[in-house]
Amino acid sequence: MKRWILLAIGIACSGIAAFGAMRLATYSWNQVVGYRGPFADLDPERFTGARPPLDSPVPGANRPRTVVVLIDGLTDAASRTMPTLQRMRATGADVRLTAPEPSLSYPCWTTAFSGAPPQISGVTTNWYEERVKVETLFDVAHGSGRRLAVAGPDDLDVLFGVSQLTSATALVPWEEGEHRSGRIVDSAISFARRGADFLVVLLPDVDDAGHAAGAASERYRKTVARVDADLSRLVAALDDGKTVFAIFPDHGHLPDGGHGGWEEPVVRTFAVFSGPGVRHASADARLEDVAPTVAVLAGLQSPRLARGMAIETVLADGNGRARDADFVRACGFALAYAREVAGPQAVANLGSLKSRSDLERVMARADSTRLHADRRDRVPQALALGVVALGVLAVIGLASWRALVAAVSGVAVYNAAFLSLYFLVHGYRWSLSAFNEESQIQSFFNARMLEAIAAATVACVVSALVYAALRPRPKGPQDGHAAGWLALGAATVLAIQAVLGLQIAWFLWRWGASCVWRLPDLRWGFKYDVDLLQVTALAGAAIVGPAATYLVGRWHPRTRAARR
Repeated sequence: MKRWILLAIGIACSGIAAFGAMRLATYSWNQVVGYRGPFADLDPERFTGARPPLDSPVPGANRPRTVVVLIDGLTDAASRTMPTLQRMRATGADVRLTAPEPSLSYPCWTTAFSGAPPQISGVTTNWYEERVKVETLFDVAHGSGRRLAVAGPDDLDVLFGVSQLTSATALVPWEEGEHRSGRIVDSAISFARRGADFLVVLLPDVDDAGHAAGAASERYRKTVARVDADLSRLVAALDDGKTVFAIFPDHGHLPDGGHGGWEEPVVRTFAVFSGPGVRHASADARLEDVAPTVAVLAGLQSPRLARGMAIETVLADGNGRARDADFVRACGFALAYAREVAGPQAVANLGSLKSRSDLERVMARADSTRLHADRRDRVPQALALGVVALGVLAVIGLASWRALVAAVSGVAVYNAAFLSLYFLVHGYRWSLSAFNEESQIQSFFNARMLEAIAAATVACVVSALVYAALRPRPKGPQDGHAAGWLALGAATVLAIQAVLGLQIAWFLWRWGASCVWRLPDLRWGFKYDVDLLQVTALAGAAIVGPAATYLVGRWHPRTRAARR
């Protein structure tokens, strides 16, 4: 009777754990997708060094025609096969960029055009369906009286409201199966000839090829070559010696296709700057530094909430007071950011701020202070979950030390099986790049849940074999021990869930389930989501697993021999 009760309790506890994991996974996923953060609503009055109105010219700054080109999904390696970019690198600035995570198009477009990474902008996925809250180059150019023109996918209007800010737009639907970059370039050239002096051009075809075939494919290579020809026409038509060009991607692509994560080909990208005010140089920077650099070269104020700053190495001079204006704005943002994150004490007793490194230290110190306080507050929650997980293992051991040893053996086999499928068979990483398109997310997670059930079933078989080996004369289910063999399967599944629970507890201590002022480390966040999915799926294994241990007990040679 005791074993039947333990069996029922084990299955019930597994189901409760699965339900809680499912709710927590949904909540955590929605926290990232729906993250908005407190920074887009920062009161400008809290900034140190108020920015002049946009319609006030930057003292002494030249305002050359400026052409900004974003080539979606172009890897750094592929860019170095493009003759047009290589010619521009030979006389201009070649910058090695790092894109933020998640390295998806909407978050990276927003970062490139505003200088505000996802933590600041609140744009974390391609499901963002409203106008971004942070100021962008589009807003700055419009407010400064520039004749702004935009050519590219119509998503630009959804995110940035460009049709309300520009003198001319050529927005095309994002449809696969046709080459759109040529038409987009034709429109941009036409706008420039009609007097536009600040052009933004977004070319989407390389990204389509990356998703369809991967960055190592022949299709990708041919698309890059075709886009280079389009880019060459644009540069040839507009390069009069007085035009500034800024050309960069939002992110790269994996060799087999996909982006969104932290992999080197995805986040290590580039920017090429050329024209008046650009120094022939190379530099390392972040994608968030592009918008302030473009603003300084164009003789404009930088977007207000840019966490980045103009890249000093790129600038041949300060373009009047434009570089100084960007630094003053960056100081104001850094101090406002630190106050928002860690309170007024974060900016108390500060010395003078003289360089970018000074500003980075102020923000990093605020981040560290807040993270330390948050983690201290999360210790009880994480400890409680850890104690419950360890308590499950202790209860199994108190019921039967042989069952605990067998269950732990099953845990080892489960992890070996699941992780082998994940890393070796499929070649996945803990990364959003694991699925090539957003439409594949549900099928990806469903497949992992099925693999968790399969791996747990194998683990239960091994657990039963170990349990049989630990007893001198094991008795089978038909000898009145059916409840014990069934309970062993439930105990093995519970032990797997407990070990996953310890990993979940670690993540909850380190990053928390809520996204209040920053996103978690998305590499570990992805693993955390997969862990929760495994715990959810294992409720199914709590039904299948006992059947597996029962069958092993019934047909194991030693139990049959003992019965004879």
